[in-house]
Amino acid sequence: MHLYLIRHTRPQIEAGLCYGQLEVPLAPTCVEDCAAVAARLPPVEAVWTSPLARCRTLAETIAARVDVAPVADARLRELGFGEWEGRRWETIGRGESERWAVDYWNVPPPGGETYRELYERVGLALEGILACDAQHVAVVTHAGPIRAALARCLRLEPKRYPEIDLDYGGINLLHAGGAGRGVWRLEYLNG
Repeated sequence: MHLYLIRHTRPQIEAGLCYGQLEVPLAPTCVEDCAAVAARLPPVEAVWTSPLARCRTLAETIAARVDVAPVADARLRELGFGEWEGRRWETIGRGESERWAVDYWNVPPPGGETYRELYERVGLALEGILACDAQHVAVVTHAGPIRAALARCLRLEPKRYPEIDLDYGGINLLHAGGAGRGVWRLEYLNG
């Protein structure tokens, strides 16, 4: 299986905004940006997406090229930042954010979720994706879920995966080989 993990295109937001699961608009160039990403992909047989509009827009562009319906899966949403959603990082209390930053794997933002919870739900989404018969699958999602998928498939230390730098509109290709699709190889990042 070839698994194309694709980050949504650039949103139109203020720098430093915590937006996780918040619906935010895409940049004015989103139509061109989505077309450019879709043009870089080979034909795929299935398209999965986060239900957030910034991902659905790109997923629908990709799906239209190959005449399939995208599958929206809530488990592919970005990390839930709870009470921090929509706030500028600089306005979040230092003590609160430092407590989270020291142990984001186990400590959630107020009303949000931990990176462990994100990792687990993305793992469940991957099980569903891997169960489909397609050999070339596009998954349009956010940086957090892509990092979680890469960590799971490549057996990376989960506490370190937030350090993986992912571009807006970047395509990250994983290839599964071996019996039972259990051996994954990273072909490229941010392609």
